[in-house]
Amino acid sequence: MRNPASLIDRMRLELPEMNRADRAVADVILHDIDAATRLSTKELAGKAEVSEPTVIRFARRMGCKGFTDFKIRLAQDYAIGRMYLVAERSAPAETGREVAEHVYEATAQALASAFAQRDPAALEAAVDVLNKARRIFCFGVGGSSANVAQEAENRLFRLDLAASATADPYKQRIIAATSSPDDAFLIFSVTGKPRSLVDAAEIARGIGAAVVSVTAPGTPLAERSTVVVPLIAFDEEKFFYMPNRGRYGQLFVLDCLATLIGARRMKSVAKKLWRARMTLVDLHGSTESQPVGD
Repeated sequence: MRNPASLIDRMRLELPEMNRADRAVADVILHDIDAATRLSTKELAGKAEVSEPTVIRFARRMGCKGFTDFKIRLAQDYAIGRMYLVAERSAPAETGREVAEHVYEATAQALASAFAQRDPAALEAAVDVLNKARRIFCFGVGGSSANVAQEAENRLFRLDLAASATADPYKQRIIAATSSPDDAFLIFSVTGKPRSLVDAAEIARGIGAAVVSVTAPGTPLAERSTVVVPLIAFDEEKFFYMPNRGRYGQLFVLDCLATLIGARRMKSVAKKLWRARMTLVDLHGSTESQPVGD
C-alpha cells in the first residue's frame, strides 16, 4: 500500500535517516525533480555516484515496484505540486500580455494536474457503467460543473446514448427518485459537497441505479458513488475574478470518457455519425473542418 504522502514529500522527510548511498540518490532527484523524471537508471546512478542496483533499491524503499514505477509517480507528484512551486504573482494581471500568460499558466497547470491524477482503471469502470445504461443523467451545479454536465450531454447523445443534463436541484432529486436500476448518473463536482448532488446520488443508489462521479476522493459525493473518477480540481483563490481553471480538468476527464465510449461503440454508431455529417452538409454546405461533435 502506498504511503499517503507524496513521493517528493516522503523523500524530503526520510532524507536525514537515509544511508549515504540513498541520500546521494535523493539529493540528485530533489535538486532537479523535472530533470530526474527523464533520467534512466544508469544516468541517475552516474550522477549520484552509486550503482544501478542501489537506484532500484531506493525506488523500492520509496514504495514503488521498480524504477519505472518510481519515475511515473515522481512525474505525477511533480505535476500536481508544480502549481505551488511556481512563484506566486504578487499583482493581478492587467495588460493583454499578462492576462494571456496568466490564463495560459492556469490552464496548463489544471491539465497537468488532471493528467497526473488519471486513473485508467476508474475510467474503464465508469465507461462499463455508462456504455450499458438505458439512460444517462448528467448532473452538476455551479458555473463549472453545471456547464461540464451540459457538455457531457452534448458529447454522449452523438454516440447514440440517451443522455440528458440538468443543473436544477429540484429536478435532480426528482429524476433520481424516478430513475430505474438500469439508469446511470454522471455527476461532476469540484468539492463533492453540494446537497442536491449528494442527495441525488444517495437516492439513485437506493433504487439500484449506478452513479459515476468525477470529484475529489473521500467527499460525500464520492462516498455515495458506484464509481469515482478521482479529480482534485484546484481553483484560482488569490484572484477571484479569474475564470475557474478547474473546468479544464473536468473537461479532460469528460474527453477521456467520451473517447473511450466512442471507441467501444464505433461499429454501431459509425453509420449514424455519417448521417449526422450529411445533415450538417444539407444545412449549410460542406464544412470539412467542422467535427460532428460541434
